[in-house]
Amino acid sequence: MAAKNNTTELQALFDQAPANNDLFDRFKALQEQQPSLRRRDQATALNVSEAELIDSKCDLLSLRLNTNFAEQINQMPSLGYVMTLTRNDHCVHEKKGVYQNVSVNSPHMGLVISDDRKIDLRIMLSRWAYGFAVQEWTAKGLRYSLQYFDATGSAIEKIFLQSEEKIDAYTDFVKQFLADDQTAPLSLVSQLEKTEHIADEKIDVATLSQDWQGMRDVHQLFGILKRHNISREQAFHAVGEPWALPVNPEKLEHFLTSAAEQETPIMCFVGNSGIIQIHSGAVSNIKIVGDWLNVLDPEFNLHLLHKNVASAWLVRKPTVDGNITSLELFSAESEQIAQFNGVRQEGNTENLQWRALAESLLTEETLA
Repeated sequence: MAAKNNTTELQALFDQAPANNDLFDRFKALQEQQPSLRRRDQATALNVSEAELIDSKCDLLSLRLNTNFAEQINQMPSLGYVMTLTRNDHCVHEKKGVYQNVSVNSPHMGLVISDDRKIDLRIMLSRWAYGFAVQEWTAKGLRYSLQYFDATGSAIEKIFLQSEEKIDAYTDFVKQFLADDQTAPLSLVSQLEKTEHIADEKIDVATLSQDWQGMRDVHQLFGILKRHNISREQAFHAVGEPWALPVNPEKLEHFLTSAAEQETPIMCFVGNSGIIQIHSGAVSNIKIVGDWLNVLDPEFNLHLLHKNVASAWLVRKPTVDGNITSLELFSAESEQIAQFNGVRQEGNTENLQWRALAESLLTEETLA
């Protein structure tokens, strides 16, 4: 009975939320013309942000949450088994699991690593700007989620409730973090601040190469890039072989299919302005659907718009445990789309099966 009462209370919250429907007429016209568009594409077609569509209650009900994002993340374990979705312009990464071992102890950074590593997140909290509780109808019935956006209105993370038994917890969450103001216009910016990197010809290649070879931990690369004021791809071009070698992006299906056939455990990183989401483990069901290269496993889905992968690199980083190999994918704008590593415990050497799989992309036969 408590669950039923709380469901009724939750519905009352959504039903009483004031509508911000400035976009509604345009949205409905677009929906009639192109009914199969996903929300992100609807926003692009309407020249608005996805957050504005959510806030304007276009084909859904929504409630604004307050900006106490650190405490909200700390409360995520109460929602039990969830699906968490992280995406950028070219890739979608979906994981199912339970939030555990949440550590958000500063206004800037957070960490979530569940015991089974099904939920593994690196959170850049300073980029979180808006949050919503969302109710929408799907083919399977009502779906409840929490959705978070940066200052441009681009999605950072979406958490989808998976169990009706957690409606009570979801209701309590929404009540606890409901924003006082549900009507003021969203204060969006056109773009986030970006680091201006130096020109390629100004890179001190000799010092960069020395710094690269002096790495003792893969995470030291961030400091090296910052110190030289360069991007990842600039660094890869500059240090060159044997540390960074270009590979053919057309071989990504072969790469993932081989990982599945060999049962090689991999790590897959996908991020955006405010979060990096990680899968660790084997993959099995690899499938091309239209322009999308997909991993369609029970608790891990990856959807990669592979035609948008403009470049791919096999990268070797020296550490105290030996060289660590990664496969990194970039867009035409040199933004990282995804990164793949072998599963490895800190303090152990790299899985040689993973290394062989990654380096197979360098062979003449594979590149043909």
